[in-house]
Amino acid sequence: MDEDRKSFLYNQIISGFKFVTVDGTRYKATVPSRETRLLAEYVYQDVINSLRFDELMTDEECERSLLRLGIWSPPDDESLKKLEKLLEDQKVRLFKSAFDIGAQGAIERQLIATKNAIYKSLSRKHFLDPSTLKHHAITVKNKFIIAMSLRGEDDLPVYDEKSFWNSESTVLEKVYESLESSIITIEEYRYLARNDPWRSTWSGGKDNAFGVVSADWTEEQRNIVAFSKMYEGAYQSPDCPPDLVIENDDMFDGWLIDQRRNREKEQRQHRAEVAGNWKDSAQEVFITAPTKQDAENVYDLNDLTGRATIRERAHTIEQRGVVEDKHLPDVQRDLMVQAKDQILNRK
Repeated sequence: MDEDRKSFLYNQIISGFKFVTVDGTRYKATVPSRETRLLAEYVYQDVINSLRFDELMTDEECERSLLRLGIWSPPDDESLKKLEKLLEDQKVRLFKSAFDIGAQGAIERQLIATKNAIYKSLSRKHFLDPSTLKHHAITVKNKFIIAMSLRGEDDLPVYDEKSFWNSESTVLEKVYESLESSIITIEEYRYLARNDPWRSTWSGGKDNAFGVVSADWTEEQRNIVAFSKMYEGAYQSPDCPPDLVIENDDMFDGWLIDQRRNREKEQRQHRAEVAGNWKDSAQEVFITAPTKQDAENVYDLNDLTGRATIRERAHTIEQRGVVEDKHLPDVQRDLMVQAKDQILNRK
């Protein structure tokens, strides 16, 4: 990001304002009041109720249409989950190759391919969203918020609640389109969050950085604070990654994912130990797994030896069919060791 863009976004975020020029006239989109935001919720509900029996589809009808048209089906949801899991795995691999430049190129190419596949899948899944009642109601709600917060060059309101519904002016449409097309990207938020001048502003002011209570923050202000807290947590972590990881979004995501997975594994192990006291009183603890994901989580609790035993048992059962516990290879080995110990003890 160049310095001009960084300065522009920084000042836009901390001010809470945006300026849009339409047909030679400059308009100011101010911070919506709490009253405006509440009125917008009523507007949303009014649109939902008034157009309930219109041609616009409900979310359920949208799903059925996607299925009927062959655009999206339940198996596609599973495929998307696998892609998202693959993306996480690739980011972790990239993080773990932080000091292996030779391996990074191939992983980064795989990341790009997976991101493109996810983007195409999401485009198909949400292909009919603009035709839904919910999408229409959200659009009207957002336009209402912008209209009630819009000021002219004289700093006076351009719309009131009545004129919003009755006006045929194209000003609001052009302002709305301009604001929608100038949304700050996630990559830009992340860059701003970890660099000055915002990083110094955040360090010095924290939740008072904007001079208003958090309930009155703009969406952009909420986003920059969320990313700032994310990076702050990393800087304060005893396992804080080096700067080269923090400055690479995918690599840093990999670090976050790796940290999360380690915490989750420790939590599962703790629950298993509490439930079965497995380290002190049992060689095996059986834990029910209602779903496939639960089963994978339970499997991950095993060490390398435990996983090898599971694979060996599965292979034996596949070869022989039904197998009694005492005939399992690992059980027979344990019995042989016990028999040898007994002979040695007698001697």
